[in-house]
Amino acid sequence: MGKKDMEQEFRAFFEAESDRLRRLGTFLTSDAEQGAELAQEALVRVYKHWGRIKEQDPGPYARRTLVNLVRSAHRRKLVERKHLTSVEDVVRCENRQVDDWLRVSEALKTLPPMRRAAIVLRFYEDMPEAEIARVLDRPLGTIKSDIHRALAKLRPLLDETEREML
Repeated sequence: MGKKDMEQEFRAFFEAESDRLRRLGTFLTSDAEQGAELAQEALVRVYKHWGRIKEQDPGPYARRTLVNLVRSAHRRKLVERKHLTSVEDVVRCENRQVDDWLRVSEALKTLPPMRRAAIVLRFYEDMPEAEIARVLDRPLGTIKSDIHRALAKLRPLLDETEREML
């Protein structure tokens, strides 16, 4: 198979998956710009390894790469926070859908990266737990535990903010 054929295959993959990866990155980071940048970086890494991964399903590889990039970015932020203090502004919006998205986004920030990834893949990407375990390269029992614990942490946060809005 020639280089041109490989590029056409990757181009088809890119067109089919880039928007989905960008949205996933946005959910994982709670930041549209950062999510888009990390999704782009994940696609660059997929392209670099295309010859090796194209025969498999490259979608899970791309998602795992994106999750790992988000985890790395999260670790960098933790280091930065130790050295800087920042003030976050809470934005209120008339549109209920946007408010809900912001509430969920803020709540997701409280989760460790792998639990956040498990929740987003389960409820946003609608993946079964076994597929999440494969994408994140973690045991199925760990994924089930991550989802259970993440939901236990998110429920009170989302209930509390819901009451504040009423």
